[in-house]
Amino acid sequence: MKISLVGLSGCGKTSVYSVAFAAKRPEDTKGLAPTILYETRRHPFLGLQVGIFDFGGQEEFRKEYSEKPEVFRGTDILIPIVDLHDPDTFQEAKDYFINLLDIYRKMNEKPKVFLFLHKFDTTDFQKELLDTNVKKAKDLFLDLFKDYDFDYMLTSIYEQDKLAKVFRDVLISEYAELKSHVEKAEKQLNEIKAKVIIADISGNVIVHNVQGVSSGLTLRGDLRDFINACNTVRENIFMADSSKFWGRDEDGKEVELHIFKYIISVLVMKSGELDRESQDKLNMLLNDMKLFADLIISAHTD
Repeated sequence: MKISLVGLSGCGKTSVYSVAFAAKRPEDTKGLAPTILYETRRHPFLGLQVGIFDFGGQEEFRKEYSEKPEVFRGTDILIPIVDLHDPDTFQEAKDYFINLLDIYRKMNEKPKVFLFLHKFDTTDFQKELLDTNVKKAKDLFLDLFKDYDFDYMLTSIYEQDKLAKVFRDVLISEYAELKSHVEKAEKQLNEIKAKVIIADISGNVIVHNVQGVSSGLTLRGDLRDFINACNTVRENIFMADSSKFWGRDEDGKEVELHIFKYIISVLVMKSGELDRESQDKLNMLLNDMKLFADLIISAHTD
């Protein structure tokens, strides 16, 4: 899967990537240097390698892209990013996006488009001006993508969990049946009296009900290491595509790790025995995640 991040210089493309995928804190992105031409990064997600192309937005690079448009070829998901703190650049950004859409038309390609109206925050910015700029941006940009499979989001690096969910939804948008399963899992977690983290084997959090378990999409290091170790045992010792790991301490605290189809992991942390209703709902969730893993395998095969 190829994702192309595009926008004018300084709009926040690299910061968005760093916070959502590279586990950086928002304050650590302030010293990031401008992207030269473009940078390619690889990120595993649900068993696929996702290529994330961060295209520099300076004028000389945008001109070069127009002369060598093949760098955009094969884009599955296009993410244009607009800086809500700089409305004076809106028209320039729109002209750039129009040029990009013309490039895709000439290549006979039509990627999905997710427009990020970015810097939707009041860090060093007035709330009243922000609301005005959002309205202006919607008026200027939304019609531009009306002929595409299109959605838009208000994003900010200072809302890391929300940004992670935005990218999770962008990534699973390629799988037609998966979004409903994720939404169902989110509802189920609210009704289970246990801490549950659903992630892929690479440590990308899909849904959870535990505070502080991730930075952006990336699961906390100690939990990620635990899942990786169990997955190695599953592969090399059990030699099975699915396995369950279980442990309990002297105080009655329990940990269960379920791995389904070498892709999905469900980590369950309990302080003791669950009541029957919660246990029934947990069992239902686990069955759904098994089906979820089967759907992913099927989607990869297709």
